[in-house]
This record gives sequence, structure tokens and C-alpha cells, in this order.
Amino acid sequence: MRFKRFLILLPLSLLLIFLATANATFACGGLFCLANPIDQNAERIIFTDNGDGTISAIIQIQYTGFDIDFSWILPIPVPIEADAVEVPETAANAFSELEIMTNPQYIPPPLPDCALDEMVVLSEAAEDGGGVEVFSEGEVGPYQFVVIGSEDPDALVNWLRDNQYVVEDPMIPLIDVYVEEEFVFMAMRLQPEFGVQDIQPIKITYPSENPMIPLRLTAVAANPDMAVLTWFFAEEQAVPENYGHFEIDDDEITFFTFGGHNYRTLMGEKADEMDGQAFITEYAAPTSELQFSDPLLQELAGKHSYLTRLNTVISPEEMTVDPVFRYEERPNVFNIHDLSDTRGQYDCEREAGGGIFSTLFGNNSGSSNDDDDDGGLPRPTQQDEGFSNGLIVGLGGAALVGGLVGAGILIGRRSRKTSE
Repeated sequence: MRFKRFLILLPLSLLLIFLATANATFACGGLFCLANPIDQNAERIIFTDNGDGTISAIIQIQYTGFDIDFSWILPIPVPIEADAVEVPETAANAFSELEIMTNPQYIPPPLPDCALDEMVVLSEAAEDGGGVEVFSEGEVGPYQFVVIGSEDPDALVNWLRDNQYVVEDPMIPLIDVYVEEEFVFMAMRLQPEFGVQDIQPIKITYPSENPMIPLRLTAVAANPDMAVLTWFFAEEQAVPENYGHFEIDDDEITFFTFGGHNYRTLMGEKADEMDGQAFITEYAAPTSELQFSDPLLQELAGKHSYLTRLNTVISPEEMTVDPVFRYEERPNVFNIHDLSDTRGQYDCEREAGGGIFSTLFGNNSGSSNDDDDDGGLPRPTQQDEGFSNGLIVGLGGAALVGGLVGAGILIGRRSRKTSE
């Protein structure tokens, strides 16, 4: 009798372990798993308002490819000197700590009866350039760089290519636009003795009153539904000037039976409603509210009294306008959302046919996007992108459990024969 109970409990236990593991994989989605994971599909920038008519931008550079192919070209409003370019020593750690400390966190309510029922049901179911001016050049960290400008975009592109900077054809029309708007360009590549493993965030300081992100040029190498995550150290809250602003109410959050929630999906949907050209304020409060361990963040928090985090999800075809930001006094926004006393916010409570099956296969948004311009078809979301992976993992888990059940039955039969 004990052995029969073991055979019944074994697949159930294994299945629950598998589901917990599978859910952790879906929830983390990055290179490593944390309770408060880092989004690996994002562009990250830290802006500082230096109070002297200059802006500093610390940019985390994302690159996958060969050493020789690495080139990074950034439009900036005015020429800068070589000493305005730095590689902060701990910037990579600063980005990780800053993201983890300001990520939106939703504390869920207790599991409802329907979620517990789902678990039971599932367990039972199983240099010279014509027309090009070189303003400055130098070496910093693993990079060598040059700041150049020209009234002739063709001459500028030819100069970059002649000097071994990679300029892809899709970039040329965008470079034309920035040249027409009288921008200059900082071009950067790796020094010969360094490789892509040495790539680090870069800090650039330039005269400007308002931070700006050159998304039009970013579009050339951007991923669909790419997050653009920005922090602003200043004296007041940062807000988008030429982009929209949206919010996500706590009662819109749907928790999934086996962990996670639909926040990122909601962010993508609300941004899509504004053609991707809108941001959400995920955190905005005095810097004294946070205790940083990274030396760079400690320095920034000591110099600036206020920190803002803005985020959005945008696709390349939506990157037609460079977002500009300004500072103004607004109410604080905190990233901790305690919903432990609410009820009715689990997927199994909100939609028929939801619950664990939609959690495993990544369709938990609770929205069909009927208003999209894709012939009435819903647009893919981050949850949808995990469908095939979820299907493979789900089928693999089912096969594993089935195999273990079969093995248990076979062992049981042999045990009975031996006892006879």
C-alpha cells in the first residue's frame, strides 16, 4: 500500500517541481535569474543634469558580433572635447544595481481557491576628409573615438568608412537627417588590443538643457518591442517633452497562478496605443530614499537630490522621433505596489480558459488588442514570444512525468512478481 501511494505522489511531486522550475525560467527571461530580474532586451541610459548647462549620458552599449565589426556612432547636438568622454569604472555594476532597486515590484494577494483548484486539476492531468571636420579624438577605456561633423552627409559617411568605422547602408538616410539638423557625431570602435568582452558603458558630457535619446539612429539595430529604460539624476522629476505619458493602475495587474504578472505586457500594449512614443514613470523620488552600494551611484546620489526612472517598449518602425525630456515638480512615484489585501486579480478569477495553461504558453495579458492595425489580429507580446519555448518545455515536462510514471508502474510490477 505504501508503494502504491509513492507511485501516486511521485508524478504529482515531480510535476509541481517542474512547473515551479519552468515558471522561474519564464519569469526571469534574462541571462541569469533573480527575484527581481534584469531585462536583457533593453537600452539603458543614465542622464545627469550637471547644473551648468551640460548633460551627461552614461550609456550601456549592447553588442553581439566580431571585434573588427564593432562601431558605435552617436549623434550629439554640438562638438565636444576629448576630455568629455569617459569610461566610468563601475558603470556596469551601477546599471545592474539601479535597475534592481527601481524595478516595479507587485506584492500579490493570497492564492484564490480557483488557483488551488487548477493545481489539482493539472496534477491529475499530467583623419583627412573632404568636407569633414574633426573636432576631437582620443582613447578611453577599450575604445578609440573621434568627434566629427560635416555639411555633406556623403562626405561624412565616406570618411567613416575610409577610417574603418562600420556604416551600414540602412544608417545612411538617418545620418542624412541628423546632418541636416546640424548634429555632429561621435564615432567609436575598439582599440586593436581589446575585444568585445571588454565593452563597457561610456559616459559623454555635452552642452544641453534637455536630455535626448537618438532613437532614429538606434532603429537600425533595434529589436521589436525593445525596452528603452532611462534614469535621470537631477533636482526635479524628469518627464517626456515630445512623447506621451501613460500609467498602469494596480487593478489592471493580473497575477498568474504559478508566478509572475502581466506588467510588461500591459506596458507594451499601452505604448502601442500611442505608437510606441510614450513613457511610463516607474520610479520618481528623492535620492535619499535609496541606499546605494555602488560608488558611482553614491556619487550621483550625493550630487543630485532627485531620481526618476522612465521606461517604454518601442519597435524600430515607431522610432521616428527622438524623445526629449524636461524637468518639473510632480508627485513622487514609488515602485513597490502592495496588493496583498486585494482580491480578484488572479488570471483564473478574471478570464475563462486562463490559468495555468495560459501561463505555460505565454498568453496571459487578458487583452486581444482588437484595435491594432494588423487586420484584426492581435500583435505579439513578450508573453506571446515565449509560446514556442513554453510549448517545448511543457511537452518535455509532460514526457518526463509520463516516463517516470511508466517506470514506477514497471518497478511495481516487478516488485509484486518478486514477492510472489
